[in-house]
Amino acid sequence: MSYTLVTGGAKSGKSTFAESLLEDSAVVCYLATSVMNYQDDEMDARIQRHQKTRPASWQTEERFLAIDDWIRSTKNNYDAYLLDCVTVLNTNLFFHIMTEEMGKDIDQVEQLFDEYSPQERYKIEVRMFQEWEKIRAVLLETNTTMILVTNEVGSGVVPVSAMGRWFQDLLGKVNQYLAKEAESVYFVVCGIPQKIK
Repeated sequence: MSYTLVTGGAKSGKSTFAESLLEDSAVVCYLATSVMNYQDDEMDARIQRHQKTRPASWQTEERFLAIDDWIRSTKNNYDAYLLDCVTVLNTNLFFHIMTEEMGKDIDQVEQLFDEYSPQERYKIEVRMFQEWEKIRAVLLETNTTMILVTNEVGSGVVPVSAMGRWFQDLLGKVNQYLAKEAESVYFVVCGIPQKIK
């Protein structure tokens, strides 16, 4: 397995740096996890800016589910994969679990979550980690080159809501898990990458 984790704060330059790591790869699959199932002009503009910076030869796959299956079925088609980003994947996966798997109304997720016991919250965390374990397993199995981009969440403001604090903690745990297993880890600050592993 050969995967690299690139982390940093919002607008730190982490995506640009991650893309530069693959500039010598001819055929790259860009796994875009910002799947737009609703109208959001600001997010749409962000996506378009990201698209303009990528080489035209790169192919984009928009998904946040079954990434392990996608890699397994396309491993011979690409030199490398770039997943951007871990944080958005976790966000989409959380709401998918709450609405599609648990049948909750998306407008009531935060209220319902506030009433969950620690055990109920832990079950959701376990379900989310199952996805990362599957991704890690397929990278081991296929020896695929992968760059993962994630947000460093420990240096920002602590969220006001209980769900926000739980989610921030979860993102930190996912980042630690991915960093521990990664071949190399970079922390990007003000557009300057620092190799920390």
